[in-house]
Amino acid sequence: MGLVPLAALAMFLSACASASFPSADDVETYRNTVESVFMADRGGTMSGGERSYASCVMCHTWQTDVRFSLERPETNSGWTSEQSRRNFDVVSQLINTDDPENSRLLLKPLDSVAGGLMHTGGTYWTSRDDPEYGAVLEWIQSLPNQYIPEPEPEIDFEFFRACVQPVFQTGREGQIRCSRCHSSGLNGFAPEPQRDNEWSDEEAERAYRLISRVIAPGNAEQSRFLLKPLHPDGGGAYTHNGPRRWQSREDPEWQMLAEWVRGERRGGSCS
Repeated sequence: MGLVPLAALAMFLSACASASFPSADDVETYRNTVESVFMADRGGTMSGGERSYASCVMCHTWQTDVRFSLERPETNSGWTSEQSRRNFDVVSQLINTDDPENSRLLLKPLDSVAGGLMHTGGTYWTSRDDPEYGAVLEWIQSLPNQYIPEPEPEIDFEFFRACVQPVFQTGREGQIRCSRCHSSGLNGFAPEPQRDNEWSDEEAERAYRLISRVIAPGNAEQSRFLLKPLHPDGGGAYTHNGPRRWQSREDPEWQMLAEWVRGERRGGSCS
């Protein structure tokens, strides 16, 4: 009989702890463990070194439409405690306390050979033995098990091949085609078909893998694939070296692609 009240008390105390998290001490631990990684000098982008990359703070403070969007540090030494508390809420969307090693916060800067995801900013950790990787992993493991992302919808490959790839080859009046700039390299998600205006299986599969890195499955509004070519007045990103293909999110083509990113479009029908 006494086990029921004890179990209920344990659940109550656990709920109270989660509700009060993060405390000021928790935020300070986050500042020292995680935000120090964001501020770390990676050699910059102009030094010419083989392993020179921009620090996290150089990219993730002005890309305000992506899910990993930090506040601009108030000083050169970093964020204030109040800013860090708000940054914590952003970072918590990139972690998985139910499966810490599968957290995007860990996978994006990790070399793909070690199981990481593709990252425009480069590879910070060549293996899971890197001390920085280990410190961030331990921090995630120390958190209450309440930061579990929703399952992401599957982004359909058949629809990509039938309806998305042709968009890249179709320029709009007065604009160059997407494939003129995005046909090769890490941003080569829009290759020119090599024969008969048809993409081979290998070309289509590689393009699909590459475009997946600029998509937030289920979230069209935070997918760089849809933000970059969208005019800023219509909610798009401020920077894009190419033209603005869409003036607003009401554009039928943008709507079609957004439905695909949300997992709502499947198969070979584009109508």
